[in-house]
Formats: sequence, C-alpha cells, structure tokens
Amino acid sequence: MNTSQRFEVRIDRLLAKGRAVLETHSPNPPGFVSFPKLEHGAFTEWRAQSLSLLTNLLGADHVYVASFRQEVEGRFASSVKAGLGILKAVHEDLEDGFLTDLQTLVSAEVFTDFLAMAGHLLAREYKDAAASLCGAVLEEGLRRMATNRGVKVGARDDLSALNQKLAAKGVYTRLVQKRLAVWTDVRNAADHGRFSEYSKTDVTEMHTGVSSFLAQHLT
Repeated sequence: MNTSQRFEVRIDRLLAKGRAVLETHSPNPPGFVSFPKLEHGAFTEWRAQSLSLLTNLLGADHVYVASFRQEVEGRFASSVKAGLGILKAVHEDLEDGFLTDLQTLVSAEVFTDFLAMAGHLLAREYKDAAASLCGAVLEEGLRRMATNRGVKVGARDDLSALNQKLAAKGVYTRLVQKRLAVWTDVRNAADHGRFSEYSKTDVTEMHTGVSSFLAQHLT
C-alpha cells in the first residue's frame, strides 16, 4: 500500500467515525429549546484526529485545513456534516491525483529512506558510497524544491547549478548556499574517485546537514 492509499484508508475511517459522532446526540429535555449537542469526547477525538491528518497531509495553511478549522467548531450536527464534506473532498482529490503536496510528502519519505541507507554505509566505514548517496538525495531534493517554487531548471542542471538558482531566487540564504557548496564538493570528489580529498568526518557532517536541510526546506 503506497502513501496515497494509506491516507485514503485513514480518511475512510475518519468518515465512518464522523458518522458515528452524529449518532451521539441526545434529545433536549422537555421545555428546553436549543440545538442538541453531540457527545463531547467522541466529537473532540474525531475533530482532533481529522485535523491531524489534514495538517500532516496538506500543511497547516492549506484551504482544506483552514475550512475544517472554521466549520468544525461547535458540537453540532451541522459542524460534523461540514467536516465530513471536507474529508470527502480531500478523499476525492487524493483519488484523482490533485493534491500536489502529497508528491512532496512521498519524496520526503523516499529521501528519508535513502539517507538512512547512507547512515548505515557510514557506520560500516563506506564513506565514499555514503557521500555519493547523500549528494544524489540533495540534488533530487533541490530539484523538487525548484519545481514546487516555480524556479526554472533544466534537465542538465547539476547540484551546483540548482544551488545557485535557488539561492538567487531567495529560497534560502547565501550562507546556506555556501554550506551546500561544501557538500557539493564532497559529492563531486566521491563521484570522481578523489577519495583522499575528504574524510569520514566530512561525510558525517554532510549526512547530518543534508538531513536537516531537507527536513526544513522540502515543504
């Protein structure tokens, strides 16, 4: 089951849970005029889990997340029905491939796996293979960042060119650009067999730095 399918399954469960929340209302006492409220615990649990999923999937600023926060406030049937409508819309967009942020999420998931592999290589003293792998992950991460931010890049743009273009567009600072240039030098040395030009410590710092950089910027 891929990432998109896991989210679809989770949304299906939240849709079922939301419908169950609608069944928790109790009639008002005789002579009491008010909208009947839903059971507090069930409503709060469903709302919190739904918001968590939407935020993890789409980011806190996405229109679906903002709509859910706004529409699903009080413990009323109308609030839950509005939330169910939003969850259904997200499920439909996932199925149709319209949630582009998910592609970034999948990329980040894959990058984490490859960086973990690089960490295992380092632990086994394979610094050269680890350096090449970290460099490849960084290059693909920069390419993904450029695509997400509308920075035009060519198929032949290498790690150095991507770094220069993103820094020029203000995606990150010149200081960060210099740090990435150091990692680029290590990667290039590894790819061209110049293994004596860097140490295991250099690769370890690169591995830690690339992991932190992508976690911060690949959004």
